[in-house]
Amino acid sequence: MLVLDHDRAGGYWGAVYAFTALRGLRVVIDGPVGCENLPVTAVLHYTDGLPPHELPVVVTGLSEEHLSMSGTEGAMRRANGTQDPDMPAVVVTGSIAEMIGGGVTPEGSGLLRFIPRTIDEDQWQCADRAIYWLWTEFGPKKVKRKAPRPEGSKPLINIIGPIYGTFNMPSDLAEIRRLVEGIGCEINLTFPLGSHVEDIGRLADADVNVCMYREFGRQLCEELGKPYLQAPIGLFATTNFLRKLGELTGVDPEPFIAAEKHTTIKPLWDLWRSVTQDFFATASFAIVATDTYARGIKRFLGEEMGIPCTFSFSRKPGVKPDNQAVREAMKKSPPLVLYGSYNERMYAAELGVRAMYIPASFPGAVIRRATGTPFMGYAGATYLVQEYCNALFDALFHILPLATEMDKVDATPTRLGPSHAANWDEDAQHLLDEYVETEPFLVRISAAKRLRDRVERDARNAGETRVTSERVSGSLTAMAGRGAT
Repeated sequence: MLVLDHDRAGGYWGAVYAFTALRGLRVVIDGPVGCENLPVTAVLHYTDGLPPHELPVVVTGLSEEHLSMSGTEGAMRRANGTQDPDMPAVVVTGSIAEMIGGGVTPEGSGLLRFIPRTIDEDQWQCADRAIYWLWTEFGPKKVKRKAPRPEGSKPLINIIGPIYGTFNMPSDLAEIRRLVEGIGCEINLTFPLGSHVEDIGRLADADVNVCMYREFGRQLCEELGKPYLQAPIGLFATTNFLRKLGELTGVDPEPFIAAEKHTTIKPLWDLWRSVTQDFFATASFAIVATDTYARGIKRFLGEEMGIPCTFSFSRKPGVKPDNQAVREAMKKSPPLVLYGSYNERMYAAELGVRAMYIPASFPGAVIRRATGTPFMGYAGATYLVQEYCNALFDALFHILPLATEMDKVDATPTRLGPSHAANWDEDAQHLLDEYVETEPFLVRISAAKRLRDRVERDARNAGETRVTSERVSGSLTAMAGRGAT
């Protein structure tokens, strides 16, 4: 099966992203052929994957000579010796070592080995297994029954799932932490990111766990045996999340919820009442992202805010993507605002779709390290609507003519005959109307004029005196192939 524009990495990357987030860990990952150097070269400098200042990954440089003649222990010991034991410490073996099972682990180094199953797992499946593996290796072998919480102490909450290589992680983690602490709970651990390997046993101390993502982390949440909640996206989902968290911990969330209505989410009502409100029911959006974001954004913008969703696709662990179906949906029902990865941005450009693009997923050349761009929680609801409104303004900018060009318009095209409207066959006009109906409402007038002018220009150039359905179809095909002009 040919996979068009693969949208996730292999299992090796899930292990790298999970293990480099944990301080004090000593682990060997047998890297796939040709990829052992990527985490410490291109990926560090050209994507939002790993923080280069920590240098958490070291390559052994194992060669065929080490494996067949001189032995691997020297190279493994050298790699291990270059790392700070208090920082994340991941050793990646050479490409040929991965094929035969890696090298010898130096005695006394404390190094463990994790097999990422690069071929049959994607990055989310492997990240889920890696996070669970950390608990099985370093957690208590038998979890003791927790003593009742002392009077007056705050309930303890774990946030499970923050790792590197995950879209918008710093902002969404900061917002979930703010919500949890806002109602009166205390963060026990954020895991793996922000934790030390010696902290892993403390995961059992929490009263409730919050799973950040639907793609990975749930296996550990199930194993811990405590109630767990999914991190929310959207206004109603966040309110329900806080009330359920309050119910599970015995904390009253209502004062915090009431205060948020007058602070964090107050701009949302202002945006709803602004000039953009006239477009909310007609200016469509589409979403293609991981299941966490696709499901959350579709429910919030589509169901809570009433904005029409032309299509949505969720990327799930272990499911091969059908990006051809995404491309076809883009061609059939182009949205005004497109949330997605760089793949969808390419499809829109190839098809001449003038959608306003908002990053909502990897892969893509986008950096999200600041904490001011959340999609989750109350702050995320405000941010999502804010950026949607900004996209509407951008759409208007591309429709309205520039002042310097208002006197430079093309000459009015010559009429095809004595009656301009009569020169269109009825089925040709019907085909034009059908196409215009697929365009977002906000840009239909502009799209109709652009297409009508294009069709009539093609007809004149071909020496035709009438516009037929074949001429409309041909112009549409040409516009789709070269991009709208």
